[in-house]
Amino acid sequence: MKIPIIAIFWLGMCLEVFAHGRSPEMNWELNAPVPDWMSVAEPIKVEPIEDHLLPAPYLFRPRSGGATNSRNRVQIPERKIEFQVPHEIDWRGINEEGYGVSLNADGTKILVNTGMTSRLYEVASDGEHREVPIRLPHVTYDDGLKGFITRWSWAGNDVLVGHAEITDGAGDEIIEERIYVFHMQEQALARLDLSALNLSDTASLEIASIGEDLEHLRVRLGDREFAVKADLKSPPRLLERPDPAPTSNMQAIGQQTPASARSTKQKPAPITTVEESPSSTRWPLVVVVAALGLLWVLLKKRKSKGSVLNGA
Repeated sequence: MKIPIIAIFWLGMCLEVFAHGRSPEMNWELNAPVPDWMSVAEPIKVEPIEDHLLPAPYLFRPRSGGATNSRNRVQIPERKIEFQVPHEIDWRGINEEGYGVSLNADGTKILVNTGMTSRLYEVASDGEHREVPIRLPHVTYDDGLKGFITRWSWAGNDVLVGHAEITDGAGDEIIEERIYVFHMQEQALARLDLSALNLSDTASLEIASIGEDLEHLRVRLGDREFAVKADLKSPPRLLERPDPAPTSNMQAIGQQTPASARSTKQKPAPITTVEESPSSTRWPLVVVVAALGLLWVLLKKRKSKGSVLNGA
């Protein structure tokens, strides 16, 4: 009876592992390396500043750029423009400021957020519009715990700000909220360093408005709103990419130097098989053993039941 008991125990462990936490796809995406098309930049330092110290007159531009939305319609009230889109937009409800849409500084492009996806539309002066491709990072690639970036909004004509929620390892509890800046021209992602603000909690942290010179922000934290100094205008200072991981033996076979290639031709190497490491095969074997154990128990019960019936 030892084999079935062990099999059932391991099967229960397997089911418990897969029943909790993020999906394997989400974990893979969060831990993936920085894609080739973008770079990570040094954090942008945020410093506190009193409102009366701001240069006068100083103008802040709302995060939405003056655009609004319903569930599937975009509006630019000042220009009396409204159009429908073929997808549902992030929406908090009527008369509530949300993260659904954001108009850029010159009023030619509007960003539409729908869940984990952001779409971009070019808008002409007469209201004619068309969707154009856009590629934005959706993962925090800087050091520390990783999270997904959403709620992208325009800060200027080629600078965007996004919001990230950092959760625990199981993805169940939010432990930190962050703000990120993406420079479109350089394709560079930078985190806002809020350490100088001495915030005890970052829950409900968000950008309310952006200074028109891209050197100041108004930050909202719960019911409190205050000005900070942050340079979003200067070109980002890119971080060096980490060295690539050492290639495996199988990869090295296809990347031999000319000398090694000649050596191989002179003395053919024996053909060997590549075995998987125990760690890579452990879980599949456990599942197989568990399944065989359960099958063995069922067959034994059926055989015992048949013996009783025959004896009767």
